[in-house]
Amino acid sequence: MKKMLCLLLALVMALALCACGSSAQTGTTDEEALAEVQAAVDEVADDVAAALEGVTDDAAAIADSVRVDVTDDAAAGAAYVFLDEDLGTESYAIGFRLGDEELAETVSGAVMALVQNGTYAAIGENYPEIADYLCLTADDVDAAAIPEQGSGDPDYTFKHGFDLDYPPYSYLQDDGSVGGFDVELCQAVCEYLGWGYEAVPFNWDAKDMELNAGSCDCIWSGFTKEGREDAYTWGVTYSNNTQGILVAADSGIATLADLAGRSVGVQTATSAAEMLEDSQADLAATFAELRVYETYTIAFNDLKAGAIDAIAIDMTAGAFLIANEG
Repeated sequence: MKKMLCLLLALVMALALCACGSSAQTGTTDEEALAEVQAAVDEVADDVAAALEGVTDDAAAIADSVRVDVTDDAAAGAAYVFLDEDLGTESYAIGFRLGDEELAETVSGAVMALVQNGTYAAIGENYPEIADYLCLTADDVDAAAIPEQGSGDPDYTFKHGFDLDYPPYSYLQDDGSVGGFDVELCQAVCEYLGWGYEAVPFNWDAKDMELNAGSCDCIWSGFTKEGREDAYTWGVTYSNNTQGILVAADSGIATLADLAGRSVGVQTATSAAEMLEDSQADLAATFAELRVYETYTIAFNDLKAGAIDAIAIDMTAGAFLIANEG
């Protein structure tokens, strides 16, 4: 009987490996692959119960030991997670220099045109971490505010200012090219209007200096409007977001209260950093350390290395880092 059980358990493992291998070769989604594995496991468990019926009173218990929950085991394998409690919500908009109302209206109108023709949603599909946070719909479109396609000055080059390392909104890719949702949307705006496009990446804490010096025409990079309403001329609000706490799944940190005595990282000059200085100052006071980083990518590397215990970060950027971990 022991030999039979070993063979059956080996069959379970083989079925699981076959199903997973099939998903990689055929393009089956992870969810579909897990469903196939679970169905195979359940079938073998039923065979175990039938084979042992009348041989042992423990047939059902033995079968249940074979009938594992593959989906739960897969979910349990997540290396990094967000706490259920968040730090607060915010909205992302395009920030222009004070007084640049005409430019802000033109760019915002072009964004609305891209909402209307489906380009806005299509770009969002390239960034699944962002898709659920996009807030513009066809109902928000004011047709009278939309500029005619190609109506922009063809000799004008729009200088897009953005954080050089803030995926999935804006970042420099390994080959030196620029990418991200905000980058693609801005490029689409320039194409719609007939403008040239120039990328102006910078360290985030230099954004105001770059804008005021005229190095760029706007700050468009997951830029939070709340608390800055009077500091810029604002274009359209195109996305919502939530600030959260990212931790290793096995850290033992389950609530904000568990951060007491811990080392927490945050990117300089971000909304999360400002929240921890203002609305969440009492929470920050419980930390052993609030370590400020130049970029979230560096902070995430320190989290993986165990140099810090948590990161205060917006959900979309954190989800991107998790999805691309390793």
